[in-house]
Amino acid sequence: MAQHKVVVLTDAETATGYRLAGVETRVSTPADAQAALDDIIHSEGYGLVVVDEGLLGDPVKAAERSMRGRQLPVILPVGSLSGAFAEDSGDALAYMNNLVRSAIGFDIKLE
Repeated sequence: MAQHKVVVLTDAETATGYRLAGVETRVSTPADAQAALDDIIHSEGYGLVVVDEGLLGDPVKAAERSMRGRQLPVILPVGSLSGAFAEDSGDALAYMNNLVRSAIGFDIKLE
């Protein structure tokens, strides 16, 4: 049975965190993200492509043309960390609390 790889398409700053977690990344800018996504889709071996919504607002729609006739890879949009911590997006501490709560199921106090 063939094994499929996972890759994350994200910005350079966020890629570091994914790499530290052992996940393959492809770094892009918003201007080059469509071409990078198309390249990944046409590469062999990827079963899941996680796409930073900061690069492509609607990665699933952006992949429609390249995905014609294909079942894989699955495109999974994720919120942009840079967007989560932008000055006008709200409280970074609240964001982190929500992230921890959704991951482990309860609140912790961050100091």
